[in-house]
Amino acid sequence: MFTQKQLDVFRTVMSTGSVSEAARRINLSQPSVSRILAELERQFGASMFERKSKGLKPTPEAEAFLEEVERNYIVLTNLADAAAQIVRKERGRLSFATITSASLELVPRALKHLELTQKNISVSWQVKSSKWVIDFARSGALKTGFANVLRMPSGMRILYENAIPHMCFIPPDHPLAVDNGPLSMRDLRPYPVIGLLGEVADELALRNIGTNARFPMTVETSLSALTLSQSSGAIPIIDAFTAHYWENQHTGRARIIKNLPLYRFAVFEPLGSKASLIDQEFQQCLINEICQILKWLDTPRGGCPTDL
Repeated sequence: MFTQKQLDVFRTVMSTGSVSEAARRINLSQPSVSRILAELERQFGASMFERKSKGLKPTPEAEAFLEEVERNYIVLTNLADAAAQIVRKERGRLSFATITSASLELVPRALKHLELTQKNISVSWQVKSSKWVIDFARSGALKTGFANVLRMPSGMRILYENAIPHMCFIPPDHPLAVDNGPLSMRDLRPYPVIGLLGEVADELALRNIGTNARFPMTVETSLSALTLSQSSGAIPIIDAFTAHYWENQHTGRARIIKNLPLYRFAVFEPLGSKASLIDQEFQQCLINEICQILKWLDTPRGGCPTDL
């Protein structure tokens, strides 16, 4: 097995025709170059140079070997460059899935931080329901998942989890827009309401909340609730991630609803998988963006990085 140093010495001697000049170029002593060259010839199994008074003359065998060395040197150089890019997190593949609420701001901002357009990183991103994201992660088909969860199933490693209040979005001319503080469900009773399927819709029905409580409007995602509210005039119940995005894009006010069940979520990866360096950086960026929303909510940041 030829070493990298042997090949470096060989290429330099071939280009200079001189042991002394080769030693100068690669910053080695002449005896060291002669010794490495002799060891290379021994392993090669044939003489590689004819010693002349004015230097070294390569044998035909050395010329043929040089062609192979140069061909493989390009491959080794590309491999070294690839390794350096991977270490610098400039090359790799991201494979992850999230629910809609993370797709509006959290993921785009995390990806922007990674500066993907300047790196050789491929991205595979699926936006699906929470059940689909969890099942897909369990199968090992992705490295990172973000979902709305009541309890995490087995087979997952939790990277970050938390629970935050649900919110509603109030148009600027609505009576409830006069204040920023939290609302109770009782405050919503005089108005038509759009609930989220699951715990939120069940709680609204149980408490008889909204003028349309007997004929409720329920949707699967917060984005659907907001879209429906624009045509129906009803107050949409939404998650805080979507609320933050919507408030920055539209006139109106997002307000916390203090006595609804909390919105529980988690960032996770499948057990048994090994996240690459770029996966790990993406996961941290995603968690950092989540913590920015918690700051906006003035929610205790349990488990958030301390450098935010």
